[in-house]
Amino acid sequence: MNPQERKQQNLATIYQALLELMMHKPMTAISITELCHRARVSRSYFYRHYQNFDQIITAYQTQNMLSYLRRLPRVSQVELADLMTHYFKNTKLEAETYQLLIKNGQLDILLQTFQTVFYLLIKQDRISGHSSRLNEPYYLEYFSGAVINITVNWVKRGFVETPEYLGKMVTQFTLRQ
Repeated sequence: MNPQERKQQNLATIYQALLELMMHKPMTAISITELCHRARVSRSYFYRHYQNFDQIITAYQTQNMLSYLRRLPRVSQVELADLMTHYFKNTKLEAETYQLLIKNGQLDILLQTFQTVFYLLIKQDRISGHSSRLNEPYYLEYFSGAVINITVNWVKRGFVETPEYLGKMVTQFTLRQ
């Protein structure tokens, strides 16, 4: 296993251990020693790679969103409705994770990782037929906040609507003048 694969495996292990602990108590009540014991890593490993639990969550969620990008259709540009449908499908696959992150007040991390990936898509001009508003100041923040808010409420309501429905809804809201 090469060093990059080992690093990703270690991240997945420590992230999974953190989630398992969060199933039983709030993140604020989890100690670093407890996490290291659960993940079977040393405290020195933890401190060498992370300063806090937020960094673990951010690193893993960023990796998860990049994986989402790799699963997008292999075309130069993708319709916004398709992008959003894929995003909501990814969220549903990670339902338990999203529920734990929401419960533990980690919305900033969900917002940050969504913004990072959506910015990358804009920068690479991967969104077909998108509004010129995508490049306006603060639009990324506005759009990301709206999508994350919809996501949080969708998760809390138990995924009542389909990812396809939400993808279309977000697109309709975005394209309205």
